[in-house]
Amino acid sequence: MTDYNYNFSSIPGRGRRLLAGLAPVLALGSFALVAGCGKKSEPAPAANPAGKVTTVGMTVVSTADVKSGDITKNIDVTGSLVALQDVVVGPKLAGKISAVILHEGDPVTIGQLIATMDTVDSQANLASAQANLAAALTREQQARVSVQQARNTLTNAQTTLSLTDKTTSAALSTAKSALESARENKAIVDKGARDQERAQAAEQVKSAKANFDKAKSDLRRYQELYRQQAVSQSQLDATQAAFDGAQSALNSAQLQVSLLAEGARPEEKRRAEIGVLQANDTLLKATADREQIKLRAEDVKNARTGIDFAIAGVASAKAQTDQARAAVRIAQDTFANTSIVSPISGYVAERKAEPGSQLGAGSPVMRIVNPSTIYFQATLSESQFADVKLGMAAKVTVDAVPSKSFAGRVTRILPVASSTARSFTVRIDFNQDSRLRPQMFARGSLLIDTHKSATLIPKDAVLFDAETGKNRVFTVGPGGKAQERVVKIGYSNPQTVEILGDTVKVGEKVIVAGQTALQSGDPIKVQ
Repeated sequence: MTDYNYNFSSIPGRGRRLLAGLAPVLALGSFALVAGCGKKSEPAPAANPAGKVTTVGMTVVSTADVKSGDITKNIDVTGSLVALQDVVVGPKLAGKISAVILHEGDPVTIGQLIATMDTVDSQANLASAQANLAAALTREQQARVSVQQARNTLTNAQTTLSLTDKTTSAALSTAKSALESARENKAIVDKGARDQERAQAAEQVKSAKANFDKAKSDLRRYQELYRQQAVSQSQLDATQAAFDGAQSALNSAQLQVSLLAEGARPEEKRRAEIGVLQANDTLLKATADREQIKLRAEDVKNARTGIDFAIAGVASAKAQTDQARAAVRIAQDTFANTSIVSPISGYVAERKAEPGSQLGAGSPVMRIVNPSTIYFQATLSESQFADVKLGMAAKVTVDAVPSKSFAGRVTRILPVASSTARSFTVRIDFNQDSRLRPQMFARGSLLIDTHKSATLIPKDAVLFDAETGKNRVFTVGPGGKAQERVVKIGYSNPQTVEILGDTVKVGEKVIVAGQTALQSGDPIKVQ
């Protein structure tokens, strides 16, 4: 049998592709002429390199209808399941572990005791802090009592000041009056009788002298009459008595005039001088006592200062009390922190410490995970980041649960890319399942957008030309001939693509098989 080899390298591109498709047909025709000795017959169908069935001058193709429908744009992502509540629990303060209660796989509830630290030091510190607080409270109470005592001292000082003011003021006024009276009395003593008194005494002397002269005259006459026995002895005696009385009165009046002329006696003058001196001393004492007002006012001032000092002492004592209370709270917290409790509910994933271990603050004791808080943490490339928005719907599948998909939604997008992979992290929350566990591998499909009533064709109908960057399809034209059309592709999925514009219309038929070597206008036969 003849071996037919064809070299089409010298033929231009489109002609070369056409002849390459017809080469097997030419070979079969030559074989039929030799075998049939020139008998004319229809050529038998044969398979060409492209896999299509041809007849002479006609290509057998398969077609599909151009339809209208909805098509979505999706982004496929991968990642792993992560528990939102995945915590490593440890002591807040350094110390020795005395007990670790739970083991891997044990369930745990929030607030449950999982381990304890040694409490000897913390109990001693708490007792010391409580004792210091009691002492501080006592000092504060004493300071408050001191304030009340200082207020009482001020009240007493104010009362004493008021009383001293009234007493010394009255004494000073009395002393001044007494001194003035003593001075007036001394002036009277020093001056002696008044002119009126001297005149009165002189008049009294005159009157007494007149009475004496009359009594003397009467006595002489009665004496003569008595010698003549003209009057009785009794009458003479009465006249003698009147004379004696008149003489005494005259002597008395003369003595009064003499006393008035002589003035006060030395004793009286000395007594008047002493009265003045005593009154002056009393005034000086009253004046000196008045100076006590300043001392009592100073006492009031000091009492007010004492109140201020006592109030400052209360403030200081209260500050010390507050500091002692804070120390008690710290000691209580330290003691409470010897009990390590779970901050979440879940299961023990790892037991990281054993009793007797000496741990630093924050050293891990146990890892606890809550499987019910699982979410899908996926990775986005730089090109995908701009298309993903919060709230987008997603479908999540997990290899460990192959029979089920989970509806979810984008709840968080980290805005910073990783420095190594140049990728972004996205969080997708979805319906929980008891079979899911943290760190399981998962896949997700994010619904970016949906085009409604789009022009859709099978993906097999599109010829992607890498050299020109154009996308071509062939449709069935009038007369059963192929028509080539350059199209713009919109959204696509593994089965279907969207055609943008009016290049292809709904209701037309596109060739989905046998079109790889077709040229526009080639006759076709639809199979």
